[in-house]
Formats: sequence, C-alpha cells, structure tokens
Amino acid sequence: MVNKLKKTMHQGLTKKQLTSGFGFSIFSSQYVLIKGARGNYMLTDRQQDTYNFIVEYFEEHDRAPLLSEVAHGIGLSSQGSVHNYIQALVNEGLLERIIGRSRGLRLVEQGVDLETVSVVLPVMGKVAAGRLIEAVADESEIDLGEMFSGKDRFVLKVNGDSMIDKSIMDGDYVVIQSQQTALHGDIVVALVDGYDATLKTLLLNDNETVTLMPANANYEPITLDAKRVAIQGVVVGQLRTYP
Repeated sequence: MVNKLKKTMHQGLTKKQLTSGFGFSIFSSQYVLIKGARGNYMLTDRQQDTYNFIVEYFEEHDRAPLLSEVAHGIGLSSQGSVHNYIQALVNEGLLERIIGRSRGLRLVEQGVDLETVSVVLPVMGKVAAGRLIEAVADESEIDLGEMFSGKDRFVLKVNGDSMIDKSIMDGDYVVIQSQQTALHGDIVVALVDGYDATLKTLLLNDNETVTLMPANANYEPITLDAKRVAIQGVVVGQLRTYP
C-alpha cells in the first residue's frame, strides 16, 4: 500500500465545491500527498477516499467497483462527483480506464498488467451503401480496443436529438477524449457556467465568444462569452447497437 502524508493548502476558498457529471472539481482546500512506486501524487481528501475505496474493493472482489458502489462507499449521493474524483485519479496516473466495460478501471499503482484490451472482429469485405459493388471477401480483422481505447478517454450515452444531422442519435454512445481545449469545428462536451453540460459543435468567434452549434434545425445555436464555457472533452468515436 502507498504511504500518505496529509498537507493542508489554504486557498481562502469558501464556495461549495463545483462538480458536474462531465466536469472536474473546481474548489478544494485539503490535499494529500501520495508517495507511490511511480512517483508522487497530490490528491484532495475526497480523491484519496475514492482511491482507498477502489483499492480495498479490488482486494475484496478482484474487480473494479461501479460508480454507484463508489458513491455509496464514500458516503456520497452524487455519481457525477464520483466521476470527477475518478477522472482526477486517471489524470494522475493512479487508475486507467478500460473502454467498453461497465467496471472498466485498472489499478496502475499496484502493478496490474496494463496491456490494451482487444476486442477483435473479422472484416469480411465491403458492402454498398450507394452503387452496387462486387462482393469480395476480405477476411482481415479490426481491433475495436485499439480503435477506441486510450489515455483519458471515457464514454457518454447521448440523451437527446440535437446532433442528429451529425449522425449522433439519441441513445448512441460517444467516446470522449478528456481535454480542456478544442479546435474550431470539434464536437465537444461543453460545461456552461460550471453546471449545464451539452454535446455540440464548437465554433470559435472573433469577439471572445463561442457558439455551441446543434446539428438539428429544431434547435437554436447558443452563443456565449468564452469564459462561461469549459471544454470537458472532444468526441473521438461513436458506438451504436441495434436490437
């Protein structure tokens, strides 16, 4: 187990900690210095509680806990807050996500094997979606794990139809690269005023504003002061299943 040294960092902040299901903690005053085999990690008390619970859960069950189990274990009702703490641990290199699994976490600090999880399916050829083409067997393979996995990536389920003209439908899953910057035209997860999260195309304007552009004529573009919008990640993949 890792050794810990508590260190209080007084920042003079009295506001309630802001969190969101897609965001990150903004205000915090208590930090813990974790000394591990791969370096030192500065965590908040809540992040340390989350990490301790996950380590103990792995030891007892030999698998990762669900978000709801972590929330219950550390005495929180908000799974969004737990998501923030886990993402912080991923960013610190203490945990690693496994894309496509409901219990998709690995413990990096305990030396768990970190090889890429591969889901390999055969590619049997091409199929026409326009003009007819000759059906020729290909028999190559595609590694879905290699396609979608990566550091600081996670999956969100789409709720709503504002992006249907970008072929992102209600109920689809989008793979998000967690980052705080994006380029003009990227499809992003944006947090507005530290509270409301949305999936939209980001347009960077010349007057220090940004426009969150839907892909559905039934929705209006949202133009805001750039300071009100925090980028939480960029869409890098999409998944859809059919009954």
